[in-house]
Amino acid sequence: MSSYRKCYKLHFQVTYLNIKMYKCSIILSRGFNCHFSELNVFYFFVWILFVRTSFGPTAPPFLDYLKNILRRYPDGGQILKELIQNADDGQATEVVFIHDERRYGTESLWTNKLGKYQGPALYAYNNAAFTDEDWERIQMAGRSGKVNDPNKIGRFGIGFNSVYHITDVPIIFSSRHLGVMDPQENIFGERNGGFLWSLEDEEHKEALMTMHDQFQPFRDIVSVLKGEKWSKIMEDEHFAGTLFRFPLRNEISEISDNLYNSGKVVELFDSFIADAELSLLFLRSVRSVSLLHISCDGTVKTRLEVKASSSEVPLKSEEDSDLEGFTRFKQIILKSEDYKETQWLVTTCTMKKGIMEDLDVLAEKLSFVPRVDLAFPCSEQREHGEGRLSCFLPLPNNESNKTGLPVHVNACFGLTDNRRHLKWQEEDQKHDKHALWNELLVNKVLPQAFVVMIQDAIKLCQESRLPVSSVYRLWPDISHMQHKDKWLEVARDVFDQLFRQDAAVLSLAKDERWFIPLSDAIIPSNSPESPDIVNAVKRTLVFYGENLVTVPDHVMKAIVTTSHTTPKQVTPGFLRGVLLRNGMQYIDKEDKLCLLEFVLSDENYKELQGLQLLPLSDGS
Repeated sequence: MSSYRKCYKLHFQVTYLNIKMYKCSIILSRGFNCHFSELNVFYFFVWILFVRTSFGPTAPPFLDYLKNILRRYPDGGQILKELIQNADDGQATEVVFIHDERRYGTESLWTNKLGKYQGPALYAYNNAAFTDEDWERIQMAGRSGKVNDPNKIGRFGIGFNSVYHITDVPIIFSSRHLGVMDPQENIFGERNGGFLWSLEDEEHKEALMTMHDQFQPFRDIVSVLKGEKWSKIMEDEHFAGTLFRFPLRNEISEISDNLYNSGKVVELFDSFIADAELSLLFLRSVRSVSLLHISCDGTVKTRLEVKASSSEVPLKSEEDSDLEGFTRFKQIILKSEDYKETQWLVTTCTMKKGIMEDLDVLAEKLSFVPRVDLAFPCSEQREHGEGRLSCFLPLPNNESNKTGLPVHVNACFGLTDNRRHLKWQEEDQKHDKHALWNELLVNKVLPQAFVVMIQDAIKLCQESRLPVSSVYRLWPDISHMQHKDKWLEVARDVFDQLFRQDAAVLSLAKDERWFIPLSDAIIPSNSPESPDIVNAVKRTLVFYGENLVTVPDHVMKAIVTTSHTTPKQVTPGFLRGVLLRNGMQYIDKEDKLCLLEFVLSDENYKELQGLQLLPLSDGS
């Protein structure tokens, strides 16, 4: 098209638009009985064109977003775990949950619309105060401010929002503020999703002191928790902690039709109690969690108190290792209907930077730390293969989170958005960074950390701080890992590393605190001999200084199925050689008969020459 025709076409379009704008100005002037300047008409048409041509995704209304979270995110004990994680991120050491069944007055309120929230409530307290940044973060739904901080757990932005399963109006009291969140915008007016009182504002402070009904719930709970007077807090203009109040939902709302009564809070507590012993194993700061109940008459009862402590000086990893790690004992004390104290062996290992490039790149992109923690209950006998997965707090106790390993495994795993499962590189997410991260952690870091734990357990055994039985219970039992291929590979990798390094991991029968490598060991026979024969052979070999090791069946299975070399076993021929070299003058009659039966079992009679094992008529 020529430049002339282009100009003509453009002139026509502009003229046509001007005519339309002029006609519209007349219509608008008549309709609104006012005069529109040509400039106003021009802006009006620009706006019309913008509306007709604008295109792009829009954010859903917050209530729709919230409902979607509640659909995907489960109601139950995980809600309490999320609040504990947030407290741990804030470096709190103490967390208390309170189920308060009392109802409060409704006369002196900031607004009458708050009256319906003066009934029974769930409280969550921790002893770390909000920072200004925390007050900002908690308003950023779905945009966690922790996402670039590898030292913080709650990365998903949905953690706190899960409390909307319980309540419509979360209330927060911390540091210098008390805030009410109202996503439905029913209380403080449209486009006003809450209200924030400041302890430094004189008008607000007067309300906090004089509106007794409105703030009596906080007065009472602060007194129960800390024995602190409300007037002292107002005078200091600061509350040294964080207290959430979640009024229980007692009617269907726009947020949810999930009504919460006393029975549901009891179920919530019961769900947490089931995992209470595991909940403090891997947290960085929190050392105590309590569950309290306050009845309608104000009676306070402690349902649960669980505490963790680490008193031992940890064992540190070797300097030439690929991992930076340490192992220490951790005590968990649980007080509920019963008293229970458990000692755990906990190993923490972090892959050093520069060892695995793929891991380093992902750690940088995801702001994750390539660290794995393992926890083993060393103070009690438990069934093999009860190990579960944790992401700082235990993941739901379902089959996908059970490993079949004898240890609980914790890491900063990449989780599904409902925080119930690990992501894996399946067909539909082969290129998912979180799934790849999990594969690298489990396949590369976890086996090495497991080897460190076993070797550290041996050191503790040699120092008489851990029994030999605990060392062997640390070995995975592959018979308990059927249909768990991913974790079976981890177990085999652990065995492979132990045997390939020729590590001293087998306990001598003559001195169980002395460990030797498989290459130096004599393994008991697998033949089905009677206990008398087995014991007689063992006594004889120990007496003559042979490197006999006695191991449980599951360790023997690991040796037979994984070892790169054929281990030396106690056979009739081996025993004949020992007896021929050392003589039999120190062996009693009963043992000689048992040894005779054993050396005859392979029917190799030619090698019996010179063995004085046959009993004589004189009894010798």
